Amino acid sequence: MGPEEPFDPGNLMSTSTRAAGSRKTAKATRAGRVAARPVARPVAQPGAQPGVARPKSRAEAKAFYRARMMEAAIEGIARHGFSGVTVSRLVEYSGLSRGMVNLHFQRKQELLLQVLKHLADVYRAGWQAAVARAGDDPAARLAALVEYDVMRDGHPSHTLTAWLAFRQEAITNPVYRPLCDTREAAFFGTVKSLCAALIKQGRYKLDAEVAALGITYLLEGLWLDWAIDPTRYSARTGRDVCRTHLAALFPRRF
Repeated sequence: MGPEEPFDPGNLMSTSTRAAGSRKTAKATRAGRVAARPVARPVAQPGAQPGVARPKSRAEAKAFYRARMMEAAIEGIARHGFSGVTVSRLVEYSGLSRGMVNLHFQRKQELLLQVLKHLADVYRAGWQAAVARAGDDPAARLAALVEYDVMRDGHPSHTLTAWLAFRQEAITNPVYRPLCDTREAAFFGTVKSLCAALIKQGRYKLDAEVAALGITYLLEGLWLDWAIDPTRYSARTGRDVCRTHLAALFPRRF
């Protein structure tokens, strides 16, 4: 119990007097509310963020909310695994209401498939753009592809962790396998075609498929190492490892 408050005669008031005063105050407050002009107040919208323009059309709103939930799902997978993608965590990470989450995704499987497709599309667009910017020379194109893959600016750690989780899940859950295989086939096909062009130009005694497998397995090993321990090596070191491998395969070109 704390120290007793000092006695103040001004605070003395009978119970009935205090009750009467309270009734008068409440009555006056109610009267004031009726007479006062209502003031418009901004209503917080689900998922609204300061500085973020709100979608104007229904289609834009739907895409906006779905994107927010997919990002929340990626965060949930990266932090807690597939079992961690719950409605409560989607609400927490997205800032949307539970009703909004349930409205746009009734089934967890549907959301996860959309997340996997999103990850594959973003990754494919990134490396294809890097290759296109490199010009026509196959060595420059292969170097750009490898550098994009190993440099971390375009690969936030939580998206990498989520992608690897999908790869692991695809071993036992065939529903994810087609999307994973499509992504791998597109990437590997490009690496193989670039290797074939370099072999033809330099008359190297190599098999294009074997060379491409070695490059892709090296990149995947670096990705896995980075996901387990991001401090184990720097992006620059990873790039140097890949360039050393390319120089061993195609001397005079790297």
